[in-house]
Amino acid sequence: MQEVIVIVPLSIRPYVDGQSRVTVEAQTVRGALRAMSAKFAQLNEHLFDSKDEINRFIRIFVNGRPVPLGSRGDESLESGAEVTLVLALAGG
Repeated sequence: MQEVIVIVPLSIRPYVDGQSRVTVEAQTVRGALRAMSAKFAQLNEHLFDSKDEINRFIRIFVNGRPVPLGSRGDESLESGAEVTLVLALAGG
């Protein structure tokens, strides 16, 4: 497995001990989010929905390129890749 860096948005940093970047070992985007959830248990409910899919309010970028919504995490990652999470704001 390779190390990748996950860039954490401000809104969920309280669940990762305030870190802006978290290094995890993963082969896919989904694997990186799973690894983060394993390190920080409270994070799971923010990253995954009730069907255990990546939350639809999260937009994901790998090395600055958007991950298509249809694939939702099956993209392979290379060692040193940066996975950026952007949480959509909801409300009315």
